[in-house]
Amino acid sequence: MGKSGTRPNTAKFMSQAPHTAPSGLGRISSMDALRALAMFLGVGLHAAMPYTFHPFEGLYHDPYYTDITYDFIFFFIHIFRMQLFYVIAGFFFRLLFLKIGTRPFIRHRAQRILVPFVVGLVTILPLTYLPGAVERVSDTGGSWNWATVPAVLKDIFTWRGPLHLWFLYYLSILYAAGLVIYHCMRSGAAKRLLPLKFFHGDFSPGLILVLMAGASYISLWMFARPFVEYAPGLVPKVSFLTYYGIFFLAGWVLHHHMRRIFPLLKRYALPFTLAGVAVGFLVGWVKIVPGAPEVDRALLQAGATATTICLVTGVAGVFLRWVNAERPAVRYLSDASYWVYLVHVGLLGAVQMYIGRFGLWGPAKYAIALGVTIAVSLATYQWWVRYTKIGFYLHGPRKRPAVGTLSKSDVGGRQPAT
Repeated sequence: MGKSGTRPNTAKFMSQAPHTAPSGLGRISSMDALRALAMFLGVGLHAAMPYTFHPFEGLYHDPYYTDITYDFIFFFIHIFRMQLFYVIAGFFFRLLFLKIGTRPFIRHRAQRILVPFVVGLVTILPLTYLPGAVERVSDTGGSWNWATVPAVLKDIFTWRGPLHLWFLYYLSILYAAGLVIYHCMRSGAAKRLLPLKFFHGDFSPGLILVLMAGASYISLWMFARPFVEYAPGLVPKVSFLTYYGIFFLAGWVLHHHMRRIFPLLKRYALPFTLAGVAVGFLVGWVKIVPGAPEVDRALLQAGATATTICLVTGVAGVFLRWVNAERPAVRYLSDASYWVYLVHVGLLGAVQMYIGRFGLWGPAKYAIALGVTIAVSLATYQWWVRYTKIGFYLHGPRKRPAVGTLSKSDVGGRQPAT
């Protein structure tokens, strides 16, 4: 297999990879739980959108209740969540690739990422659009009848882009780019190139952080605004690949320097988190609050970048230091988070459009929509996903426990999902 060029040179690269002793596994499980946090935060972000003071064009907006608090909820989640996700994706990319090699890696990622993406386009997306289609076709749902079914079917199968599944598409592209970069690194001539040296060079953690912040700040100039936007369509956009690729690379480097960086992340977790919240509040105030003073784009973009870097760094440190990812409940939620994120948008839409007809107390609407969506998503995961073929593709096989017992896959016998 080594002669075919499909297996990494583990003698060279694993010398700097973390050991997989039990203590190391706990830390890697924390990274897995951190990925689950990014998924669940996505549910909270989308749940806030109908109640924001500034409505989102073309999306459902509650007719009875809005509050600027939800603009801040959306802002704080959006400014670091996907960046954090791609850091974790880059981390697990290097971990898994060094463990199993090129061809098994491609098969593994095709199973976990590419297949759910393709299947999701023809199953999850139509169901996601269903609540809005019924609402539009049947005049706010009050005159629903079977005669409207053809119009609803036409609506839900109308292509509007990959919606919330876009991250799987871009992740697949970054995986392919990572494989190309690795094989370039094996070339003697390519190793002398400065950009490639960054992937395995001995940089200080402080310099890595500065380089990541500077690169992400510069890449934001590729967008129309000083904040990263939604990536519609299946034509890859250089701006998104560049921006999120920077965080993917940061995850690669984080795994490479795990022994040195993890202790620092834990030590400075709270300062970075608090700094991110403080700077983010100022940036959010300028962006969100009507009548706030205008700020030059370069300065606002610098503040947005600082918020992103601080929150990604700080939240990662908090999880590494204080979250016990070995607890069965945390492991279960880590497994379930992928499914929850895939199916939550349609469920949210159905709940929010239904309760939007009533003049309920505003915060209760947000809580009900969020709670019902997560509860139904977890229930369907337990009944239809965890021990089925769907679960096999999303996170690998899980053995159903005997009555009154917990299986090893539910307690302590599984590796962190990657």
